[in-house]
Amino acid sequence: MKLMITVLMLAVCATGAMAQQTQSYGWEDGVGTHLGTYGNVGITENVSDFAYSGSHSLYMTEDPIGSTPQVFLAWVHGVQDGDEVTVSWYSYDDTPGGSPSSRVWGHYTSDDITTYEGSAGGNDAYTTGIGWEEQSHTWTIDLVTNPDRTALVVEFRLYSADGAAGPYYCDDVTITAPDHALIFFPNQD
Repeated sequence: MKLMITVLMLAVCATGAMAQQTQSYGWEDGVGTHLGTYGNVGITENVSDFAYSGSHSLYMTEDPIGSTPQVFLAWVHGVQDGDEVTVSWYSYDDTPGGSPSSRVWGHYTSDDITTYEGSAGGNDAYTTGIGWEEQSHTWTIDLVTNPDRTALVVEFRLYSADGAAGPYYCDDVTITAPDHALIFFPNQD
């Protein structure tokens, strides 16, 4: 009987750990832009003249050109050790083999989005210049190594070169994370 109760308890715990949520944001509110920026971000604007789907997207530029600017698209708070967080979005790039290009990246925070608990890394692949292109990445949270990394800031990284500072467009961000995590997008209370 004890064995059956133990197996049942393990099954319940495992099932709870696998419960996932998926949330999306596409700038369709006409207001939101980002949760923050870092580096030489020039313009960030919610625009209605160019989108992957719907009628709005996020328009960005780099100014002045230098380093690797970051636009914070989302914040996933309350992650636990072993959690997986998957992010995808559509990015526009019409310069095959060159700049401007972009990729998915992230950094860790604690209970405050303005803290910095180290780089989370991201996708090795840059946009390829084919127009609208889906980019994605999955992070596995490791709180054993650093217990302060209880949240993840999702970054859109801009890569420019002289004479090619954008424009950048992003649309249809989708995040899948465990049910116990809170997902914040721009323009949310």
